[in-house]
Amino acid sequence: MPAFLSPGVSYVFSTIAPKLVTPPALILILNQLHNNQKLIPFSIPTSFTIPPIPQWLLTPSALIASSVAGSVVIIFGKALWQSVLQRYEMWKLNAVPIPVVKSKWPGGLDVLVGLLGSIENEYAAQYREDLTVEYGYLYCLSILGEDLIVTFNPEDIKRILATDFQTWEKGREAWHGPMNSVLGLNAQKVLFLFQS
Repeated sequence: MPAFLSPGVSYVFSTIAPKLVTPPALILILNQLHNNQKLIPFSIPTSFTIPPIPQWLLTPSALIASSVAGSVVIIFGKALWQSVLQRYEMWKLNAVPIPVVKSKWPGGLDVLVGLLGSIENEYAAQYREDLTVEYGYLYCLSILGEDLIVTFNPEDIKRILATDFQTWEKGREAWHGPMNSVLGLNAQKVLFLFQS
């Protein structure tokens, strides 16, 4: 993305906009191909024809509805595909899955509301403490299609901070992405490690 765009605008253009534009663009392209059948190359069999697109599907409200529905399908399809890939990788490594916090709402929105509500109404870490009592010291928060692995295991924390601290990259996505656009840090994509 260009440097003059703010991080929020560049995020919208790079992630959300393609999901909203793709379904109506596909409908309009199919309509144009149906109207211009002679543009289809001769190498395609003559029995292949593009069926007509219903006129109600070309109305602005239907195009907007298709963009919203298409976005939902793309988001859930991506989450399902990532889940299948993760399970395959775990099977290859003979690994055990991390317990995932069960959510009642789609996208883990109730977990997000619980996390934010505990900051406003209770002690800031009360909800996380409740999750630790229920799921143990290591669990996965699946919020808005992103998996966040949380650990309070003293052995894991000790290993990260004391023994292998220099080998852990410090926040490639969580730190470098937003801070690169704000502060200009790590523009050369060099491995960023804290120096002690």
